[in-house]
Amino acid sequence: MRIGQVLFTLSTASTVWSRNLEHRATPQAYTACSNANDIALTFDDGPYIYLRTISDHFTATGAKATFFMNGNNFDCIYDADRISDVRYAYAAGHQISSHTWAHADLTTLSMAQIQDAMFRMEEAFSRIIGIKPAFMRPPYGNYNSNIQSIAAARGQSLALWDWDTGDADGNTTAQSEALYNDVVNAKVRNALILEHETKESTADTLVPFAIQLFQSKGYNLVSMAQCLGVDPYQAVGVPQQQSASWTCNGSPDPGQACGGSIACETGTPVFSSTAPSGPTSTPMSMSTSTPSSTSTSSSPSSTPSGGCGQTYTVVSGDTCSVIESRTGVSDAQLHALNPVINSGCTNLQIGQILCLGTSGGGGSGCTQTYTVVSGDTCSAIELRTGVSDAQLHALNPTINSGCTNLQIGQILCLNSGGGGSGCTQTYTVVSGDTCSAIELRAGVSDAQLHALNPGINSGCTNLQIGQILCL
Repeated sequence: MRIGQVLFTLSTASTVWSRNLEHRATPQAYTACSNANDIALTFDDGPYIYLRTISDHFTATGAKATFFMNGNNFDCIYDADRISDVRYAYAAGHQISSHTWAHADLTTLSMAQIQDAMFRMEEAFSRIIGIKPAFMRPPYGNYNSNIQSIAAARGQSLALWDWDTGDADGNTTAQSEALYNDVVNAKVRNALILEHETKESTADTLVPFAIQLFQSKGYNLVSMAQCLGVDPYQAVGVPQQQSASWTCNGSPDPGQACGGSIACETGTPVFSSTAPSGPTSTPMSMSTSTPSSTSTSSSPSSTPSGGCGQTYTVVSGDTCSVIESRTGVSDAQLHALNPVINSGCTNLQIGQILCLGTSGGGGSGCTQTYTVVSGDTCSAIELRTGVSDAQLHALNPTINSGCTNLQIGQILCLNSGGGGSGCTQTYTVVSGDTCSAIELRAGVSDAQLHALNPGINSGCTNLQIGQILCL
């Protein structure tokens, strides 16, 4: 259902009022997107074990997500796997924002406790990915004038929503899917949707369903910052070296706040601001996504080369050789498109955006791409995307004959989605799908579905979760 009313708290934390969203917005509290045709899907309560799955769904379709993270909630952000996951999503160009340290209701806290809940998240982001967040989503959507004042002083806007899938409130998958359909049926100008990263059904079923539905209706799936036309971060620097201080031990437990034996931190975290200036200072691609292309692109002004149609964001440990291996571009091409890289490739910067050319993979004029994920083989990719082995190798000549040199994060060219050349709309198969269900959802006939996707057998028994079909 649409959230026509949400809760917020006035200056006295004990008094809670219900107020219409349209009347609640202030310069520091965003309750809806502003750009037409944009939908921002946002995910709370991570980082958790499903972060990469959600990130990959968006990356594979050229879309962007926004993750509002806690430091110590479902998991500790300083856990080695969570550090890796946060960096993975950030490197993919998704927006990373604060949901406060321990998910305590800020309206029940003192001024010092509110400061601490924000400080600890700012510190974690500065350490792990080298950013200062520009957005904070208050837990439960509850806030008051004290919270607004503190957030403003710390350079952060409050991030709310106008649609809620109810995935954290016990809604079934079908009920949440109905919410997405309500958004489409309402023919909304834009939407800012709340979901939760910690739900397996959200990661495995709802996200693919939502991406396919919204893109098929012509909406741009973008980050919250993009749908507002503002910067996602106050500043972008560089990550810090990990130390023994990177721990949740001695910090507030989930739902709790500082006090007693846990001192409240109210200052400003250490921030390493040695990132390059100009176009390489932000890893967030500000382009919008379309149903007909799964490549990630940015405007010419945000890349080193005018007219660049595909970009790569440098992550920790990258070298020119690693980037070339992942993306399938040659050393000569990488340097030609990015003249700022010196001859020894010793001046790469984390967060730097590099141009990879006007198409993904190895094919000029590529209209659809696929990003290699862990466990992928050529056979698995061909099954998912409906391309033949000959076509995959022809469009991506860097893949060797045994297909043993695929790299996680490598962008492959698929030319067009599904089985039909010139495909302008695609559908990603989710758990429980049948041809009949897909045809009903997408409004295509059985004959059309099979004609556009000749890889589907006559009994429609060989559909694979994650397979991309042409519509």
